[in-house]
Amino acid sequence: VSFLRNQVVTFPRNRWSVCAEIRWSISANSPLEEEKILSRKLLESSDIEQTDILDFIEFPDTIRYDDKNYINLSISFPNHFLFKRFRERTLDLPHINWCVLKINPKYIYCTNTLFSVTNAASSIAKNLYGISGDLSKFKQLFDDNITSKSGVIPRGILNKKYPTDVQAEVLVKDEILVSDVLSICFKDEESLASGKASLSGYDTSKFVIDSSVFSNLRT
Repeated sequence: VSFLRNQVVTFPRNRWSVCAEIRWSISANSPLEEEKILSRKLLESSDIEQTDILDFIEFPDTIRYDDKNYINLSISFPNHFLFKRFRERTLDLPHINWCVLKINPKYIYCTNTLFSVTNAASSIAKNLYGISGDLSKFKQLFDDNITSKSGVIPRGILNKKYPTDVQAEVLVKDEILVSDVLSICFKDEESLASGKASLSGYDTSKFVIDSSVFSNLRT
């Protein structure tokens, strides 16, 4: 993975984190086994036994960026709209245990990382704003007003670490190293204990309780 950008000197640093909404189950430990989180395309082309959320529930194709080479991440806080839908639709699947990964923000500076000011699968992202990896696109994520499918979203007094639209995305190409995961956040003691039990034998030192990332409030 290359982390060199032509604009690296002026590219902002030390303000953001990136996070991914992940479902955890007894059968979902391949990231730890392989020591990396893979894009859907790489998973499909590998011989790794895997299950995906789409194996259990139906979602419209429009909920995610249609290039399977990329891993869709949020900035500093999960996309709570989509995260809530995932969790609601798996309530009757007790073996699925959701967590949020907080990931080293260095992937923001990777040369082939892309940025989307709103849901990357939306027509607004693709046709009005465009999806690209340049500095101006990244800065646009923090504009005073963002047009989304639901209307104009004002930034107001939102903390500067958050993009204006909670559905803004960082699209990381191919893979993320597990060593770059800063913490793995569970909602409560019960889900934390379940996660540790299902991954007995693996390093769970980064497993923590952080109920705030399961809410819809960016503070």
